Amino acid sequence: MTLPSDTNLAWSDPVLQHAVDALASRDPSPGYKALADSAGDFDRRELYVEVLGDVGAVHLGALRAEAERAGDDPHWWLLCGSAARAAAWAARGAAQMKYTSEQQVRRLRELSRESRDMLRLAANLAPEDPVPWTVRQSIAKAAPIRADEPHTVWNRLLALAPDSFLGNHQRLSILCRKWYGSTEQMLGFARERRTTLPDGHPLWSLAPQAYIEVWVDGWMVGNLATRVYRLMTSGPLKKRTARAEVDAASDRFLAGAAAYADHPWLMVAHQMFGAYYHKAGVRDRARTHLECGGERASSWPWGYFPGEQQAALTGARRSVGLG
Repeated sequence: MTLPSDTNLAWSDPVLQHAVDALASRDPSPGYKALADSAGDFDRRELYVEVLGDVGAVHLGALRAEAERAGDDPHWWLLCGSAARAAAWAARGAAQMKYTSEQQVRRLRELSRESRDMLRLAANLAPEDPVPWTVRQSIAKAAPIRADEPHTVWNRLLALAPDSFLGNHQRLSILCRKWYGSTEQMLGFARERRTTLPDGHPLWSLAPQAYIEVWVDGWMVGNLATRVYRLMTSGPLKKRTARAEVDAASDRFLAGAAAYADHPWLMVAHQMFGAYYHKAGVRDRARTHLECGGERASSWPWGYFPGEQQAALTGARRSVGLG
């Protein structure tokens, strides 16, 4: 069965795999059970709800009917809200907003409103669960109803799950220049969030992801020749400050790897480091992280690169001698 090309597949979890296969075949029950059983394990729950939401976007009507039948079950509303979130982003498309049609914007707003309503209900039914706020942060990024919504949602998520992998990476993206912040704000956030991290924590990957965002931002300014040059040279990734920060983060991440061997976002974190080092031309470090990151591509950061994300990961792995 074919999954959306931008689905994050950088995980190894038989429960999630079964749920994905079933939902792709229009059976949402295993996905619901996976979410219900993951209550209290917010990092795993965030992975489940992100992946299942992407797969479930094309089955939004069926998921909505299940949620309405269930009534006051927060897991159904969370799953449905994430599917509406994925459908909203799909409606928007990948282009900058100035190249997005009025019809796309209208559909984005309709689906974002529906997702937001479902997530509010999920949050009201399970007020200690941070995951509805993680999903809502994605909606607040795509189509905020107020200028401060991305920030108020983050503050709520920060209070409930300060070390959320997905939530922190979403926030980093929101703070970059092409969304609602600046390069200085984004880099400051990435540095501040790393100050208290223990060795081995996957959030050390905020360092490479921040500099990949700086690199991507360079593609969006200047004339075509300038943008192509920046894409081909990877200049921001090779600067001394960037290398020093990412090398230090990589060392801390690898130093405590054993303590986080079962973290659900571990493979994604390794792939972020691997992508940075691959593009910066640091072969030995790239190989270390790409080998740990596995053969199935994460949506970040490979989705930024030309072509499909799986081809980008496969090419990076081959370039460092991994089959």
